[in-house]
Amino acid sequence: MQMLAWLAVAIMVLFATAAWLAVWSRSDFWGRPAAVALFLLGMPAIAAAGVQVLGHHRPMSLAWELRPGDHRVLSAKMVQDEAIYLYLDGGRSEPWPVMLPWDNEAADRIQQLQNEARPESHGQFMLRYEPSLDVHAPQFHPLPQPPLLPPKPVPDAAPHLEQSA
Repeated sequence: MQMLAWLAVAIMVLFATAAWLAVWSRSDFWGRPAAVALFLLGMPAIAAAGVQVLGHHRPMSLAWELRPGDHRVLSAKMVQDEAIYLYLDGGRSEPWPVMLPWDNEAADRIQQLQNEARPESHGQFMLRYEPSLDVHAPQFHPLPQPPLLPPKPVPDAAPHLEQSA
């Protein structure tokens, strides 16, 4: 993630230099406002693209394509006092790597869920994601129980009887 920060700083310096040259040039042309607009609009776009294409774990606040609801956590790695790294299965072809800030309660809950998981779940559990400005710890819970019985067959629709008036 540090490489991305240095790359963003280098691009910002290039954009700032182009904007500075355009603003302080002697001739009056349309390039001045275009250079300033490029600088103001280009930085967030380049930062968003850089965060999106990197394969590193992103903070949960930057996972903008993550929909609210329950997501299966395929694996978790907890690094003490640094972060909690998760791979989420969101129904796409590849898992989403996300990062949560370190929280002792969340780490204990994850460890408890992994220890108590059924053998067929391979230590996986669920994460309930709700985007908000609240900084509370995310909610983790075990995978749903598989059905014990097969589903009942759906009977054919009952014949519709019309009443005559």
